[in-house]
Amino acid sequence: MSRILCVWELGTGYGHLGRLLPVALELRQRGHEVVFALRDLTHAEAFLGRRGFRLLQSPTWMGAPRGGDSPLNYAEMLGNFGFLDEAGLTGMVKAWRELYSLTLPDLLLVDHAPTALLAARGLAIRSALLGPGFASPPRTSPMPSIRPWLETPEAQLVEREKRVLSTINGVAKTLGMKPLDTLADLFEVEEDFLCTFPELDPYSRTGARYWGPVFAAEQGVAPVWPQGSTERIFAYLAPRYRDFDRVMDQFLALPYRTLVHAPGLTDKQIKKYQARNVVLSPEPVHIMRASRECDLVICHGGTSTCAAALLAARPLLVLHLQIEQVLLAQGLVNRGLAKTVNPDSKNPNYRQMIRDVLSDARFAERAREFAAKYADFDLSRQAGLIATRCEEIVAGESYGKT
Repeated sequence: MSRILCVWELGTGYGHLGRLLPVALELRQRGHEVVFALRDLTHAEAFLGRRGFRLLQSPTWMGAPRGGDSPLNYAEMLGNFGFLDEAGLTGMVKAWRELYSLTLPDLLLVDHAPTALLAARGLAIRSALLGPGFASPPRTSPMPSIRPWLETPEAQLVEREKRVLSTINGVAKTLGMKPLDTLADLFEVEEDFLCTFPELDPYSRTGARYWGPVFAAEQGVAPVWPQGSTERIFAYLAPRYRDFDRVMDQFLALPYRTLVHAPGLTDKQIKKYQARNVVLSPEPVHIMRASRECDLVICHGGTSTCAAALLAARPLLVLHLQIEQVLLAQGLVNRGLAKTVNPDSKNPNYRQMIRDVLSDARFAERAREFAAKYADFDLSRQAGLIATRCEEIVAGESYGKT
């Protein structure tokens, strides 16, 4: 059978592992060998290693970011990960190619790994993208702004892309690879698994095929709620969030029953925030059960968490950490499915935002409408559908690169 190499290069959180795991299990059940090369191995054992998958560290950019703190488009964002450093990017591409020579994959399953895609160009390796949308930008030149609230002249977007393209083509010349005409050429793959719903896609697209979200729905411990009769809040928050302590203080002060999963909390923090109305879970919580049992989901805007909440007809409060999450949050706000923090706000009123969502019946009503729209969506079938398409790709049934 075939060997599939699942690669993850950029981004953080459980979402990448949770997205790859169901597909990997399905492929292995069908007799294929699945190997992982991952940016972050911190939680890889819990998700993958204990199931017997081979785990490798993916090449990871450790150099200085050159794209700026507020990149205007995907191209400029790549500048923060080596795509404005020709020598550094050359080394990264060589490292990825060494990884390919060690693993000899028949198919790359790519979850936000642009350097992995670049390294695969010209090699006899088929590839497919798998992700929620941000890592698969529209195939336009220049690529669109990721800060649509700014009036960015197209010339600026063109200039940002030209700089990155020049770096890529310098690497291509050094390594004897075919140059790219546009940055969009980097995403020439046999299949683009857009694992999201249109409402959760940070980009506006035409003619795209949305496969629907894929995540490890059965992972996590059973939710344990504080006693009482008030509304329930489920929160999945990172302690690095700028106002984490303040948000936790608000949970303590509000009357609602709150279950919080915050990975990496210290014993001191757990002792500080565990209370009559707040339960802390150091382990990941079963996301579908928690969503169905609560009245509000609070998260940073991960696609899997948002999808689970909305499929369970629950509105959201999104406390974004990065630009991808800002874009997703704004889309949800525009549809009346969530509230979010103004990126420019220095002093967000978290207590009021929580109260607003719970007290305004329109949020719950629109969440129910979303769930009804996708009532026929079957999460349990997603991994099988994707695995079947992967087998077709390996067999040479590509239907033309997307």
